[in-house]
Amino acid sequence: MSFRTTAISLFCGMMMMLAANVKANPDGLTAMDKNIQQMISFYAADTIIVVLPDGYSIIKSDEDEIRNFVFWKQKPAYIFKQESELTPSDLQKHLHFFGPCFGFTNSFDSEIPFAINAHGFSFNGTDYQNPEDAFYFMNTAGNRLYTCRNGENFPLSYARCMAGAYQLYIFSGSKMVLPDVPEEMEQRIASRVWFHIGRMTSVAQN
Repeated sequence: MSFRTTAISLFCGMMMMLAANVKANPDGLTAMDKNIQQMISFYAADTIIVVLPDGYSIIKSDEDEIRNFVFWKQKPAYIFKQESELTPSDLQKHLHFFGPCFGFTNSFDSEIPFAINAHGFSFNGTDYQNPEDAFYFMNTAGNRLYTCRNGENFPLSYARCMAGAYQLYIFSGSKMVLPDVPEEMEQRIASRVWFHIGRMTSVAQN
């Protein structure tokens, strides 16, 4: 059995036990155990294209955090492109949309559960208009990742909280707004997920 298959099997068993006691995902979103599979599969790609809004320049610290998010396997090759530079063949690859959500074209929000407006986004009737507001969303096919922040010079929260156990996160600065779980529980979930990834990687390499 391959390392990837073993990792997915062990994760799913572990996360299904946690998910039985945590009902944090809004209705209609992917269950925790399946989302772990999708997250692993997304980063298993050899190449990931990071899509930026036209005219947006990513700062080096954000680029470094994106590149360094994967630590449990060989890092994918990252290609950074403006949205208008995407080719038909690019659309067959795994795409990571990054930058202010309102900077993308209308096609951007066709599969995300957020309403996009001129200064931010809204979800379930709540507006998130502040520069520090951000979201993380993995589509149900597991080949599109959206990590969008309204402004710059704020933490890249999805990377720092090791997002991935849930399909959707909303942040306000360093504070996680959704999922609505106690901070201690979320820290336990994140630490278990990433500890076991690191441990299995170490075993596989020895």
